[in-house]
Amino acid sequence: MDEELIVLGLPVPDSTLARRARELIADVAAPCLVNHSVRSYAWAVELARHDRLRFDPEILYASAILHDIGLVPAYDLGGDYAVDGAIATDRLAVEAGEPEPRSRAIYDAIALHNDDTMPPDPAAEVVLLWDATGVDVTGERFTDVRSAIISAVLAAYPRLDFKREFSARFVDQVSRKPTSQAAKMAARGILEEIVRAPFDS
Repeated sequence: MDEELIVLGLPVPDSTLARRARELIADVAAPCLVNHSVRSYAWAVELARHDRLRFDPEILYASAILHDIGLVPAYDLGGDYAVDGAIATDRLAVEAGEPEPRSRAIYDAIALHNDDTMPPDPAAEVVLLWDATGVDVTGERFTDVRSAIISAVLAAYPRLDFKREFSARFVDQVSRKPTSQAAKMAARGILEEIVRAPFDS
């Protein structure tokens, strides 16, 4: 499972939850979202190295892999897509036998990853997913990831026209949910930031 990351020295948990999360996203999401999810985990691990943050690999992996599952129609409950994704992932974690504090940690990381500000004293996984999704979507903190890791991860998990594909899904969320967090992010200019991100696509 994601052997390419292991080759790069990035920890990939081999647990029931991790395997189910990876299988689920591969089954239900478009390849561009699958690759975005894996890249987000890779950037999160890299930022943890840069910032000297200790983290739980299983919590971070499950959170990163499923953080955008709320954009998949079958998991769109009509609310903020981050919260919808957190609900789905919390359910998966419980079914995989995770105790409530761990499933809640995964829920929090996903539900908060689009918020304007982080809560006081956030868990490392919340911080890392917040920042890592920024790397992949807008290029925020791009320079804090080693260039060799960037090229290797992009080769293994190409972007597949991610800017256009992700923007289209974002616009759909905004059009259907005008009071959502996605709508607030669009009003602040995230779609323009996506275009300017330091990636070819």
